[in-house]
Amino acid sequence: MEIAAVADLTHGIVLKAGNAFLVTTPSGDAPLAGFHAFGLYRDDCRFVSGHELSVGGERPRLLVASDRTGTTAVHELTSGEALRLHVDRTLADDGTLRERVHLRRYGRAPIAALDVEIALAADFRPVLVLHGMVDITAPPVNVEPVAGGVRFAACGSDGVERAVTVTADPPPEVDGGRLRFRVDLAAGAATDIVLRYVLHEGGADARPRPPAAQERPLVATDSELFDRILDRALLDLAMLRSSIDGRAYYAAGIPWYATLFGRDSLIAAFQTLAVDRDVAADTLRLLAHRLGTVEDPLREEEPGKVLHELRLGEAAAGGATPLARYYGTVDATPLFLCLLCRHATWSGSLDLFDELDFAVDAALRWIGEWGDHDGDGLLDYAPSAAGGLRNQGWKDSGDGIPDAAGAPLEPPVAVVEAQGYVVGAKRGLAALFARAGDRARAATLADDADEMQARLDRFWLPDRGYYAIALDRDGEPSPALGSNQGHLLWAGAVPRARARSVRDALMGNGMNSGWGIRTLATGEAAFNPVSYHLGSVWPHDSALVAAGLRRYGYDAEFAALFDATLDAASHVPGYRLPELFAGFGRTEFGVPVPYPVACRPQAWAAGAVPFLLAEALGLRADALERRLAVHRPVLPRWLHRVEVTGLRVGDARVDLLFERTRGTDHVALSDVRADGDVEVILHTAGARGDGIGS
Repeated sequence: MEIAAVADLTHGIVLKAGNAFLVTTPSGDAPLAGFHAFGLYRDDCRFVSGHELSVGGERPRLLVASDRTGTTAVHELTSGEALRLHVDRTLADDGTLRERVHLRRYGRAPIAALDVEIALAADFRPVLVLHGMVDITAPPVNVEPVAGGVRFAACGSDGVERAVTVTADPPPEVDGGRLRFRVDLAAGAATDIVLRYVLHEGGADARPRPPAAQERPLVATDSELFDRILDRALLDLAMLRSSIDGRAYYAAGIPWYATLFGRDSLIAAFQTLAVDRDVAADTLRLLAHRLGTVEDPLREEEPGKVLHELRLGEAAAGGATPLARYYGTVDATPLFLCLLCRHATWSGSLDLFDELDFAVDAALRWIGEWGDHDGDGLLDYAPSAAGGLRNQGWKDSGDGIPDAAGAPLEPPVAVVEAQGYVVGAKRGLAALFARAGDRARAATLADDADEMQARLDRFWLPDRGYYAIALDRDGEPSPALGSNQGHLLWAGAVPRARARSVRDALMGNGMNSGWGIRTLATGEAAFNPVSYHLGSVWPHDSALVAAGLRRYGYDAEFAALFDATLDAASHVPGYRLPELFAGFGRTEFGVPVPYPVACRPQAWAAGAVPFLLAEALGLRADALERRLAVHRPVLPRWLHRVEVTGLRVGDARVDLLFERTRGTDHVALSDVRADGDVEVILHTAGARGDGIGS
């Protein structure tokens, strides 16, 4: 999303529980006027759109705020020199919000008849409307007093009534959406005002609780800064853990993408296999049972295709947009297969592979038939839906895939990274089919993977020494230098003879901002450091590039990008990596420049930190063989000790201690303890050219 005229989300306070979330300003409010994304949401609908607290007719001033736990927030405010306000909030899985306003008088004189007002508003608008992607007429909102508070209600275009009831203790005076309290405070005294917000939809209040998070390994290091960054990332992932039909997945990001996204949810699950492989299994099941079954140009649905996004609520039920259940993505289907393969190597079981065999067959048919619009053997996209996405790789903004002159490529477009995902998927599947005893199919898939890798020659630009970002409708490569080719390294789809040249292109000054890899090089005609995909820096993109470099043996470059990502996190509020930040160079400002409407938290941005740590430690599970390989552990220059406790490899648990040899760059695996049937093997040399599906 390009920067729009919405309030800056950079310093927003975010709570999430289940499928509900709350976004406020640092002072804890949501403006009553103006266009913004603050408010209380559930299932793709904003219920509460405005909240403004005033004391004595004035807005209190912010001292400090924190949302560290993800489900609770605190705001310390002051009104005058002797009145302090402490506001704390707790969000429940069903969207019920408890808010406590604690007032304390610190002066020597009492305060009599102090006016405290909380002005509220509700608009019941779908997220896609706020995002500017759908136009639905705003419903009239009925506001009526109830015992102890106020009720807001509206009937959407889908015929469903949505409401929020706000009650307070002590009971307030009610004037429309304004709740007024008259407070007397003796010197040194304190009092509380407690509010409860209950959401209703179609007559229902409660929502089923999401599945409980599984036990995750514990990580302890000798760096308090690293521990804080990792802790924030894991807390964000826990916040974004959502559910459908009792199955867990990572919602893509708050506020715009708090739902199931094919590509985003798959990559986040892939990043966190060492942390919580059960999310990966549930995500695969959710997507497998929502594979495309028919040809529907409106939704860009095709048999065997993995969906792009799933929306709930008014926009979905009313048919106002194909994005409600939308399949406009070229890469989610091979990524689905890659995750399925890698899940087996961590779980040590083919049970999920067997359970989802129907999805494997359907996805492979889509790759071989429906996913190739011009019959050249490459995955491509040619949008068919009015209101759908022009570009359907991960850089899916309308201008995200440019030619040399900066103009968007004309479809059908074949983006380079999607071909790499196919290579990784088919190699991974070949290994699983071989293990399952189907060697004929395994050999066919291995040959298919080699053929797809050979087709990548069409993207190679020998005079430039890197891969084209994509091919246009005439099969011509765009010479624009972008980060997409870094995903080929991650997929293990680059011949070793070319890997060094790709490394040089990605790590050059045009691409490497010092905070991570830019989406597009500074010298390109379309470059814009504050664009969504044309020069910005995405932590997940940099992490995949880094992992790819590591796989080809470029450990120093990997360590530099890992270090840059951690350094960026150390400069942002709460150590929370955002969806993206602007692509200005490190020497230009000395801090990462925020992209004001980026999602915070965002799943694959949060997942980048545990993913990079697992890559740095060289963790490579092969639980099908009851083995954990540790390849050439490396660490950022300022991190010297990492202890991992309770790493799940198949049914076993492994504890690992990594320590840097004093005065050197060498990191040793100095202690191993295993509980269960698993062998730990240390590899100290050689590149890992394996694919993402292996």
